[in-house]
Amino acid sequence: MASDATFLLGVGAQKAGTSWLHDQLQRRGDADFGFLKEYHVFDALELERFACFRPKHPTPLKWRTWRRSRFIERPERYFDYFASLLKPPQIRLTGDITPSYAGLKADSYQRIQQAFAQRGVQTRAVFIMRDPVERFLSQQRMQLRKRGLLTPAHEIEHLDKASIKLLKRESPRNDYPATLDALRGGLAESEVFIGLYETLFTPAAHQDLCRYLGIPEQIPDLSHRVNASQATISVPPELLQRLGRHFAPLVTAVQERCPDLAVEQHWATAMTWRGG
Repeated sequence: MASDATFLLGVGAQKAGTSWLHDQLQRRGDADFGFLKEYHVFDALELERFACFRPKHPTPLKWRTWRRSRFIERPERYFDYFASLLKPPQIRLTGDITPSYAGLKADSYQRIQQAFAQRGVQTRAVFIMRDPVERFLSQQRMQLRKRGLLTPAHEIEHLDKASIKLLKRESPRNDYPATLDALRGGLAESEVFIGLYETLFTPAAHQDLCRYLGIPEQIPDLSHRVNASQATISVPPELLQRLGRHFAPLVTAVQERCPDLAVEQHWATAMTWRGG
């Protein structure tokens, strides 16, 4: 298989534009991402927190669930499936964008890369980070929206309770520094694309990503963002202060690891409240 056959391993972050990115790439004539955006294979196999994605018997009724369960039972089917989608030069890009893959270890990323390399496919990991305070607020609003409860009264109560819960138990999907270290420990520098949600929705950023993936540049659709949940209230300062202080060490760690991203310029909310 030609060297321009590329598998995109999307590892997050959650609520950081991954649905929009999948939408932009899937609509290309030279890309085929298969039957799902999030396949939840390696998180199901290796992260106990995501054991709910492991196969359940009897055989699932939905064919997508059935096929995904076969990938989990025998991961070589996963690699064979995506390799089969690639038919350069017509189809040169495929991928799996599952944000919870951000919790994987370095050796997991390395095994994925090696499995595709054996099939003549190059792996390109993509990790998009977002202002952690804004990401948290967006995630909570999405939960309310899905339940039909995105109203001022429900939003303020939910955000307050969720922020208190956050202080007690952090999700591995939120640990940007750990993900950065694992990606850089398991993959070569040329195999990892690290970007920011705050700059993702620009032609220049999309061009950079296309060049990294080895595909022709195309103008992205910037008119809408997938799964956006608009605020119904102004967040109280005390809640922002609580979140800012909680995420301050994370922001510092990202600055140290990725000084070229200039998060101090793009993460306005986190920077404003980190020392408040």
